[in-house]
Amino acid sequence: MRRVATLLVLAAGCGAPAASTTVTGDAFAFNEGVDARVSGAHVFVLEDPSLEATTDATGHFSIANVPVGSDVTLVLEHDDFIPIQTGTHQVPATGIDRITFQAVRPVIRDALAGLLSLELDPTRCQMVTTVTRVGRSLYDPGAHGEAGVTVTVDPPLPAESGPIYFNSEVLPDRMQTETSDDGGVLFVNVPVGEYTLTAHQEGGTYEPLRMTCTAGRLVNASPPWGLQRL
Repeated sequence: MRRVATLLVLAAGCGAPAASTTVTGDAFAFNEGVDARVSGAHVFVLEDPSLEATTDATGHFSIANVPVGSDVTLVLEHDDFIPIQTGTHQVPATGIDRITFQAVRPVIRDALAGLLSLELDPTRCQMVTTVTRVGRSLYDPGAHGEAGVTVTVDPPLPAESGPIYFNSEVLPDRMQTETSDDGGVLFVNVPVGEYTLTAHQEGGTYEPLRMTCTAGRLVNASPPWGLQRL
């Protein structure tokens, strides 16, 4: 698929019209249930902010005219939630569907930071994703995670930054050494830059995940576009 996308981009450089497609998805309110959606949020592409949309009453958004083969990182802004963005994905000719946000309210962010005795650095970002079982996503009720998985990041980060795994109560727990059935994993106060997260599990296969760390934002690659088991 990436080879096809690259050929289309090269063709555009030779005078052919650039191929474009659509990116769609939904904004959920973190830990408030499968039906808790975020309406009226501004969603845009980090790499090209002119590509934008507003979530409707059901939290759904659709962004057209996204170049095939380009990298896309989506950003969500809403007065009731902290700034959040997705992972970074190369856009195939078929587009991207069901890319999701788990929008976090400031009170929840502050509570989780307090639980970890963490002072958030505004010049850095917080990165989180879900290691997800086959066939599960935010659109399904209940836990989504694949337990027993470890996650590494490249370039490496100091131990105090993580990984910090979420326990079955959906709380970050520095005592956990691998994912629970929640699947969540967190890296804190990450320097601005580009990172690749990789999941490790005997007998399990996961595609590596790219993240673009932007100062002051929560970067959350959530199901089904996180560390999804193949």
